[in-house]
Amino acid sequence: MSETRDHVAVRIDDILLDLPFTPFKPSIFRVDDDLRRMNENLYDPKVLAIGPLHHDKDQVRKMEQQKFRYLKLLLQRRNESSVDRYVMAIRSLEERARKCYAEHIKYDPDKFVEMLILDGFFIIELLRKHGIEDFRDNDDTIFQNDRILSQLRRDLFLAENQIPWFILDQLFSMTRTGNPDDNINYLIRLFIDDISPWSKVSEAKLNLPIGNVDHLLGLVYKIWCSSFTPTPCRPVETEEEKILTVNSTNELEEAGIKFEKDSNSNGLDIKFIKGVMKIPGLHVSDETETLFRNMIAYERCFPNDHPKRITDYAFFMHCLINSSKDVAALRRAGIITNFLGDDGMVYHMFNRIGRYIPTSSDFCYEQVFEQVNRHCGQRWNRWMANLRHNYFNTPWAYVSFFAAVLLLIFTLIQAVFSVLSYKKGDQHFL
Repeated sequence: MSETRDHVAVRIDDILLDLPFTPFKPSIFRVDDDLRRMNENLYDPKVLAIGPLHHDKDQVRKMEQQKFRYLKLLLQRRNESSVDRYVMAIRSLEERARKCYAEHIKYDPDKFVEMLILDGFFIIELLRKHGIEDFRDNDDTIFQNDRILSQLRRDLFLAENQIPWFILDQLFSMTRTGNPDDNINYLIRLFIDDISPWSKVSEAKLNLPIGNVDHLLGLVYKIWCSSFTPTPCRPVETEEEKILTVNSTNELEEAGIKFEKDSNSNGLDIKFIKGVMKIPGLHVSDETETLFRNMIAYERCFPNDHPKRITDYAFFMHCLINSSKDVAALRRAGIITNFLGDDGMVYHMFNRIGRYIPTSSDFCYEQVFEQVNRHCGQRWNRWMANLRHNYFNTPWAYVSFFAAVLLLIFTLIQAVFSVLSYKKGDQHFL
């Protein structure tokens, strides 16, 4: 008679047997609790669930019918009567797709495959209808209401609201038309132009090759970060040498630093050249905070030594913006375009974003920080900053100063004339 095994040992052994020998690297995570705690609504979809993490929530149920409608219209356009070949293609990718999620997916393979097909085709058809008007239906409510389209665009770029990129790529390649604009790279770039906090994607970037992409959010991240290469900083001998902060915009202006909008560089490419801080223009709208926060959440899944461009940029702007006056200064320089209306709202937004976010170990603005702080540390600049801060901190101080200078000049002139008159009187006396 075989010995009865302990049920705890059996359970642990079963778990160990299910673990893969080679650990996989998931790319779709739940947002960390410490980030969610700041504002949970910035990570949850409002109207559209993509993937399994928010599928059963009440607020996204209405859009499920629209997914079936888009799929039916696609089949009609292609004169197809069944989804058989799409189901077979995605079923072969189901296990690989499941491993892209950091947590256990509760849905069985059939339900998960259905979800991937409906969600994937909805994204693809939305991109097509947005970029190519001929694909739109006359009674499509999404394109009759800008608010709905804006909510959908927001939900598509949430860190938790993703499906693997290879699913989208597979479905798109199976349904691509002969229209020259029916190119997923091109359509995505058109779609993100309206939400980009920086200038529209240039024509040169439209042909950027897509490779090693995790999902739709990851692709947008790659587009925004692709052309930014930080200048290597000189090696530091100790951790204390690393400069991890700079003063606010107004304080830097007091030290003689000028701020200029850089229209020729990538959105992340901040430079400091001969006393001038050059920053590409930043458009701040209602969705800016959601975008930045979800990009930062996505970067959290990177290895520690992987660059975290958006996190570093958000921290830099957090340093520069310490009050609504700093926002106003950047707005006057043409760097910030404020669609929120109030400078204080922009300040509070960056204050929230910059709170509790760790910069990367290879901080990409370290050289800029070093150059700025070296400039501010020079004796003349430090003296001028102190003078401006303590004595010329209001317009009336400048008026008083110039009035005093004029009074001093007039007094000197009067004294000179008095001396000359005295000498002339002396000579006349002699």
